[in-house]
Amino acid sequence: MKIIKVEDRDDLGRQAAELVTRQMGEKPNSVVTLPAGNTPLPLFRELVAAARLNPKLFQYANFVTLDEYADIAPDDRRRLLSWLSREFFQPAGIRQQQVIAFDPSADDEVECRRIEERLEALGGLDLAVLGLGPNGHLGFNEPGSSFDSRARKVALAPESIVSNSTYWGSAADVPAHGLTLGLGTLREARRILILVSGLGKTGIVSRLLKEPISESLPASVLRLCPHGILMADRVSLSETYLGSHLS
Repeated sequence: MKIIKVEDRDDLGRQAAELVTRQMGEKPNSVVTLPAGNTPLPLFRELVAAARLNPKLFQYANFVTLDEYADIAPDDRRRLLSWLSREFFQPAGIRQQQVIAFDPSADDEVECRRIEERLEALGGLDLAVLGLGPNGHLGFNEPGSSFDSRARKVALAPESIVSNSTYWGSAADVPAHGLTLGLGTLREARRILILVSGLGKTGIVSRLLKEPISESLPASVLRLCPHGILMADRVSLSETYLGSHLS
């Protein structure tokens, strides 16, 4: 695992966008998954600007949604696909047929199998861009998720519901279950990038870097991936870890 220290959220967005655009240059038909949430917003702004300068940047790419709330209507205000569409897909000119998204109203077993089959048909993920949850989750892979897990329906942990409530108004407004790409699916990506920023992530970043690799800390799977990158700003990185470990 490689660790890249950046200055702040804006720098995180710029450097992450450079990595994504480099991926597009190396393989224009790359298969990419992206997270919803606040952390990737600077990345999306940079990518939208890049796409406006070069309308062909994402012309041949395919995007797979990382996760989605389960048991909600396709037009529910909380649908994560709508978040990604608003912040990235639409302004970047990504066509609907380029996006493979979980249908939250479909049978979850059938739907998760469909997503895995589409990914397999495309040759798997080339780039997985992920956020880091407060309990170390990746996507909706909560603590205890198998490192070999595939796309599936999961129950959201209480701390994840609290964290997500900041987006929707209250914990009562957060669906209890989600659909997610599994850790086994994500770790097969040819390149993995985890984005972290903010003081609130200092504790979980410290755990990720120092605690034993364990399924009780899902993000620790990144330490098994030589092609994995943790990109974090100064504030989120534990001060005790700064030094020769960082690049």
